[in-house]
Amino acid sequence: MRRLRISPEAAIDGGTDFFVGGPVRVQPLVASSDGIDIVVVRFSPGARTYLHAHHVPQVLHCMEGRGILATEHERNEVGPGDVVYVPANEMHWHGAAPDSDFTHLSIRPVGETTWTKIDPLA
Repeated sequence: MRRLRISPEAAIDGGTDFFVGGPVRVQPLVASSDGIDIVVVRFSPGARTYLHAHHVPQVLHCMEGRGILATEHERNEVGPGDVVYVPANEMHWHGAAPDSDFTHLSIRPVGETTWTKIDPLA
């Protein structure tokens, strides 16, 4: 058993390979080498992921701020306490509302992700 703590100070720069629209900071909590990938993702206002699909299901627990979780056909505004289930292989994106920071916890089993360089808001 390991006790983990979510902390803004522990987040590192998420870079630009997977994110667009502004800075994103990530705090890996559990690595895929442990059989599950758990990461805290902190989006600045307007920052978001590129369109992508995981080959495994993903659960996103919205923790702070206002965000958007969307597929190619559906868009959901989310906030603290919302939990979103994304089925395996569903193209989707997630990020902050234009005027709000947004933090979510991403939980998914080990599996590949297909990333595009498509900005969903372009």
